[in-house]
Amino acid sequence: MPDWSYQPLLKPLTAWLPARVRRSLAIRGLQALATVPGGPLLVDFLGRMTPDPSIQSTIVGQVFQSPIGLGGGVDPDALAIGSLGRFGVGFVEVGPYHIGDARRTSILAAPLVSGAHPELLARRLSRRPAGIPVWLRLVVREDDPDAIRFIQDLLRSTQGIDVVCVSVFGADDRPAPGDPQFWRSFARAFADGADRIWLVDSFAIGTPVLEPALDAGASGIVFRFSDVSQLRRLRRRSGLLVAAGGARTPREVVQQLDAGADLVMIDTGLIDAGPGLAKRANEVLAGRTAQPEHSTQSRPLLAQGWPWAALLGLGMLVAGAVVLWVGLTSVLLFYDEAFLGISRDALATVNPRLLGFMRHDRITLAGTMLSIGILYLSLAWNGLRRGWSWARDALLGSAIVGFATLFAFLGFHYVDPLHVTLSVCLFPLFVLGVVLPPRRRLHYSSDLDNDAGWRLGMTGQLYFLGLAVGLIGAGLTIMVVGATRVFVFADLDFLRSSPAALAAANAHLLPLIAHDRAGFGGALASDGLAVLLITLWGFRRGERWVWWTLLLAGFVGLASGIYAHVAVGYLEFGHLLPVFFSAVVFGIGLAFSAPFLLRGERARTEPIRVAQLSA
Repeated sequence: MPDWSYQPLLKPLTAWLPARVRRSLAIRGLQALATVPGGPLLVDFLGRMTPDPSIQSTIVGQVFQSPIGLGGGVDPDALAIGSLGRFGVGFVEVGPYHIGDARRTSILAAPLVSGAHPELLARRLSRRPAGIPVWLRLVVREDDPDAIRFIQDLLRSTQGIDVVCVSVFGADDRPAPGDPQFWRSFARAFADGADRIWLVDSFAIGTPVLEPALDAGASGIVFRFSDVSQLRRLRRRSGLLVAAGGARTPREVVQQLDAGADLVMIDTGLIDAGPGLAKRANEVLAGRTAQPEHSTQSRPLLAQGWPWAALLGLGMLVAGAVVLWVGLTSVLLFYDEAFLGISRDALATVNPRLLGFMRHDRITLAGTMLSIGILYLSLAWNGLRRGWSWARDALLGSAIVGFATLFAFLGFHYVDPLHVTLSVCLFPLFVLGVVLPPRRRLHYSSDLDNDAGWRLGMTGQLYFLGLAVGLIGAGLTIMVVGATRVFVFADLDFLRSSPAALAAANAHLLPLIAHDRAGFGGALASDGLAVLLITLWGFRRGERWVWWTLLLAGFVGLASGIYAHVAVGYLEFGHLLPVFFSAVVFGIGLAFSAPFLLRGERARTEPIRVAQLSA
């Protein structure tokens, strides 16, 4: 459930359901995703939420890949830890579990819930992602004589717990400091155990009530109220200081860290903002901690991948222009005529509409190639040149699909010399572009707030993803049909003929048309995949180049497709409907994403100052 599906789609659609039902549906869905083959990889693919190594830290002997953790109450029984642990968090808290007489103590507000099955934790924690510490939150009564024994038994039977957080309540169900004897007994429960640490929950301002726990060996405090101005008062003797004050935006996460917290837990904030909250905050934090690069780190231009990737994009633009010129003029090249054994003029005697139909195929192919060239050139200049690994992966995925279409000739037994020549010339550029190591840089972000522009941006992102999926599906369909049946029913209606009649007129005619159709389908799928990956991984506040790239690439592709049909009179409504529907979706996506991509502050390649984040 990325933000682009959670905010504009899933959250409004389920708003009428009770909070517990919505939570259950989400957790069960994420649980199922984590257990199916390839499910965790899908989470990583959709979000690319792994924190940058620059924000990794080691605190009280624990390694945290991010200072942001998932708080208890979201997934208290660790049902979906295999998915939630991949949301860019540095640790996951399970629970809270109410021990003994503390079961009647209410400490969470909806939609957060307490855990019910601590005995199942050992099995469920086996699905946690590697490198993600698990915290266990327990709620006890200070006057419960059996609480310590129960906790000890639970820790002995449950492997994989790295940190234990303890909330202590008195007989009146109010937070209590716990007497020194209680805390000494609690500390002994850890004496024979694994390499764990324990923390005490703070529900009150100031440290005096926490002194007994700290004296007994608590490694720190979990600050469980929202007034971050009080964090500094706990800093003097707290050891590890964790803020669990309900941060809902990246700005609030940063403010809690600036106020003195070592780590921050998010809970209701994740439910309100969406799964990308930790990732967005991580990118802001990475921008704060990074050191400016020095010019001595640069390598010779041709030893970097981005110039070769840019040449690949330019090559696609040149190739698209050549194909467009052919489509607008002769339509057939000399080797096409040689393959058919007849001239261009003689083709009209076979079917007077055949040349127009082939013109329409080649102009739409040219527009798609030009669109791909724009996408590749922009990825190279704006992404690979800055060392952003996601841009390299986007180029890699799209180009593999494009070059693979060369082998579609196996379905129609016609090898186009121009197609082969272009592939041979462009393939080395592709290899150099993705193989040569980039000068890696972080993709910083200044996306601090869950404002209206951000919500509109998520809606625009959803529209572009829908458009991209449609392009990929249409491209694959056209490629398969082109390599097998060659025509759809609308094509035959326009030609007023049949495959059998065309094949009878010239045995080489169908293979030539099939080549054009399959080539166009493969190019369209490659184009759609590039749009998909740029939209999935490149949508960040202020990334103006993403908006302009999608505008130019989409306009060129759609305009060529519409012109090709109008120019030859191929205006069958059902055939053109997907084109016009795509144009509408394209326009809506541009309109919704403009406030987010064009008006926000651009992602940086220089460290972000603390004052800029806290303002």
